[in-house]
Amino acid sequence: MFNESVLADLDVLDHLQLFGSTLRVSQLMGLSQSSCSRRFRALNELFDLSIDRSDGGFEPRQNIDVLTEMREVAQKVRVRRSVLRCSLSWQVQDLALPSEFRVLDLESMATSKALSLLEGRLVDVWVGGLHECQPLISASLEVLQSNRLALGQSLLALPMLRWEYVLVSHRTHPLQRLTSITADDLAKYQSHILPMGVCPIFTRSLRERGLESHPISGSNYSPGDWEAFTSDCHTMMVVPLYRLSELEKQLGLVPVSYSLGIYEVMAVVGHRDVIADACFVKAFHSLRDALRQSPIGSCSHTSWLR
Repeated sequence: MFNESVLADLDVLDHLQLFGSTLRVSQLMGLSQSSCSRRFRALNELFDLSIDRSDGGFEPRQNIDVLTEMREVAQKVRVRRSVLRCSLSWQVQDLALPSEFRVLDLESMATSKALSLLEGRLVDVWVGGLHECQPLISASLEVLQSNRLALGQSLLALPMLRWEYVLVSHRTHPLQRLTSITADDLAKYQSHILPMGVCPIFTRSLRERGLESHPISGSNYSPGDWEAFTSDCHTMMVVPLYRLSELEKQLGLVPVSYSLGIYEVMAVVGHRDVIADACFVKAFHSLRDALRQSPIGSCSHTSWLR
């Protein structure tokens, strides 16, 4: 049942469910649109999945248990072959990953969406911050160590490093002239946040600290565009501490004298079957080595967990 042809057809169906378009998938996978259509239809007919396209998607309506079993096998094959589907959170969009990881340019970066894709085995690992996962974690982010961490029943996280978020503005912003700043002072100026729904817990944390935040339109996050908004001398934004040096050099952005006390822990998250697989160890070590050499991992403002 699980020969290479079936695995290849399933790969196409997975990508169609992730991206929702034969045109997009054909471009990503180097196939013709007709080949994409032929492959998912062959899988549909072979296993009687009754794939529904009425809403523009590719949703199987029956024999879901068969599809789930196939995806479990296909994921195990990817792990054993060190060809892992990976998505990145908004904090680490510029992170260069080693060859074992195939980064998917997904439209939505919401943590809840990422966890759902991991549970469904459409994505193998996700690299990002655990701030949005706090309802699933018993300990606070400030005390987490590098031990495996359960996120619900089916997912495991491998925490790696921690940083603090800092409020920044252009060096000519009016708040830069103040040495003592209150929440009322912050409320006089706008600060940009991610699109609605991407990080609701993080957004709530900012508003609890007096930031009158304004969401950026769209579902994706472009670091350059977002940070450029803040160089207008009237807007503020919140960034990880490791971004400070580059932002000051490029845009003249410097910290505002107001401590947020918001921490982040960067982790690799995946299905238990992925993280616990002995073959994943090598890929994880490659990722950790690449992270150590990146601006995130080599910055003095980030702390590697023990």
